Amino acid sequence: MSVNNRVVDYDKLLKNINEMINLLEFDAMRSSGKAKLNSQHLHSLYYLAEIYEKKVEPPKPSIKPAETKAAPAKKVTKKVASKAAE
Repeated sequence: MSVNNRVVDYDKLLKNINEMINLLEFDAMRSSGKAKLNSQHLHSLYYLAEIYEKKVEPPKPSIKPAETKAAPAKKVTKKVASKAAE
């Protein structure tokens, strides 16, 4: 299998990155020393998450344009001028 044929699942990759971020942030909350050790890793993971979010395909709309119904046309009625206006 060549490298060019690989398909990257960015949704799954982004989910894993977010889990790692949550774990490192939880560790940082419990210990100030861990916060200092994890800061560079957190910075890198947030940077990667930003890149991969751009590569995730936006969800496709579920309604196709051909399926939408046009609104019925409104009937325009003529206004009758009152006798007082004459």
